[in-house]
Amino acid sequence: MRKSLLNFLASAALSFGLASPVAAQDAIKIGQIEAQTGPSSSLGFMATQGAKLAVHQINQAGGVEVGGKKYPIDLDSPDTQGSPQQGLIQLKKMLEQDHRKYIFGPTLSNVFNGVREYARGYDGKLLMFAPATAAHPELGKPGYGFLLRPVLFDTAPEGFGTYMVEMLRSKGAKKVAILMQNDAFGRFAVDIYKDSFAKAGIEIQTHWFEASTKDYSAVLARIAAWKPDYLFPGYTDAALYDIVQQATQLGLTKFWLVRGSLGPAIRNKASIDEYIAYMPKYFEEAEKVDSKVAKFIKDYKDFFKVKDFPYDLAPLLYMASYDHVFMLAEAMKRAGSINDVAAIKKELLSMTYDGLWVQKFDPVGGGIHSYEIAEMRRGGALKMTLVKPASK
Repeated sequence: MRKSLLNFLASAALSFGLASPVAAQDAIKIGQIEAQTGPSSSLGFMATQGAKLAVHQINQAGGVEVGGKKYPIDLDSPDTQGSPQQGLIQLKKMLEQDHRKYIFGPTLSNVFNGVREYARGYDGKLLMFAPATAAHPELGKPGYGFLLRPVLFDTAPEGFGTYMVEMLRSKGAKKVAILMQNDAFGRFAVDIYKDSFAKAGIEIQTHWFEASTKDYSAVLARIAAWKPDYLFPGYTDAALYDIVQQATQLGLTKFWLVRGSLGPAIRNKASIDEYIAYMPKYFEEAEKVDSKVAKFIKDYKDFFKVKDFPYDLAPLLYMASYDHVFMLAEAMKRAGSINDVAAIKKELLSMTYDGLWVQKFDPVGGGIHSYEIAEMRRGGALKMTLVKPASK
């Protein structure tokens, strides 16, 4: 499964690395700065896929109608490869040369930190939909009026991480071992979750691995010796498949993930005892009962010319991409303008959008959306819990 996912990422990136510019003088110009290749690319790659599909569907339907005129969308989505320097170069081109006012991404915190000060120079002239965890503390601060974070913050009062830590506390967990990738996101994740665990009275022990790691046996042996109640392992499926398999061989059979799919659990269902995962949407089941999801999956396969839908990666589409392109288009319609950034932001903050997810923003631009918590037991028994946070 992991190999097939990596092959899917590589082939699709080559085929759809850049969206073709729309040949129209009055196009709505959108930019996207995401890592589509490299060791930390799964988040940004799927966000890019979601934006491309949304733009295609809107343009195919005739564009965005504002004030009686229809405007196509011109999307530019180069590959940052996870480099802050590349992200800054690309953002400068988008703003200074191409005059794009609407930027999707970045998802990676290191890239956001590399572009944030430059972007502040365009406050009031720009809207940036940045899922990066490092973006959240800046929401509502002076000089950051341009910033929206379309992802529900993990450790906000109604964040999915807060909910899941409380789940562990209610299950009687006393010790959680964290095995996190040694990068900007991994370090930030540990920083924010250590406080949540402390408030819940749960002791943590933190370990790190590099992106190129394949053999986790040594670090997992140290973790097993500590005898944690749960293992909190990384945040990308590329690593999780190996970690979960190798962990079960050492007697670590309970897993808690705030990102990632059920793929590693399904593969190891005979060995795990419990696998708790945050999932924006469980596409495998939603496809059977939700016609909107079924149509989306068909459209995805048709547009990207792939036989198999990437169920493991699909939940990442919600990260400042698919629904949010449609939200931006709807806000422009309501504002009666494709250029009035302040009016468009006002409409974004006031609307609830019922797309693949029910989406809205809080008063400072933080994302609020429905999500699901998956709990899989040994043998594959699965319980899904739908959570609908409310903006305060």
